[in-house]
Amino acid sequence: MKLSNFWAFFDDAKLTEEILINSSFQSIPNWNLEKLQRVCIEYRWLVKNHANHLALLVSRLPESQFKCLIAEVLNDELGNGLYEKSHLVLWDNFLKSIGVEQIPARPHKINEELFKPMSFLLINEPVDFIIGLEGVGVECICQVYLDLFRKHLVAHPFIKNNQSIDWEFWDIHTGGVDIAHKELIRKAVSELIQSEKIDPDLVLKGYNNAKQLWRDFWANFSEEKILQLNK
Repeated sequence: MKLSNFWAFFDDAKLTEEILINSSFQSIPNWNLEKLQRVCIEYRWLVKNHANHLALLVSRLPESQFKCLIAEVLNDELGNGLYEKSHLVLWDNFLKSIGVEQIPARPHKINEELFKPMSFLLINEPVDFIIGLEGVGVECICQVYLDLFRKHLVAHPFIKNNQSIDWEFWDIHTGGVDIAHKELIRKAVSELIQSEKIDPDLVLKGYNNAKQLWRDFWANFSEEKILQLNK
């Protein structure tokens, strides 16, 4: 596969996801506060898992610019040596600012089952696949979802009327820092493909797996399934 075709696929997939997500997220301003809190509590487990999964990815990558870059992204996720600046803590600060008083010890069983295969895949699948899964999959898909989530979140009545919302996590993940990371990741993956160190078809397979994981996660917050999450 030509490099230009490889990234054309990603660009087309990103546009498709944006259209799909925007349609499903338009109802966010109409959510009651309880549903908003529940969704954000469950999203916390994606934040927590992301750092652990990046660590697994780094441990398996060949020595390369891409490995150094993913290690830098992991360091950012963990607060660059400052626990209080780790992205999990920043998300918890956001949760507190929207009125979440208690965080469950585990995600709901529906999402716990959804997350389980990730660690297995990162340990057992070929490196090419897991680069697509976590490196350009979760790492890059995340921003698409967060950008659109924030777009509709700011129109929610509770958010609009509350001046004490903690936006630090959002400012990082929907701002210049994450955009810069995506551009560097794209360049580093291109170098691996051009030097024939990874198979682009396997990278795409991993990416599609990550894309489906995110779709399934957000599908769990349909009106029907949110009732199960509250049990």
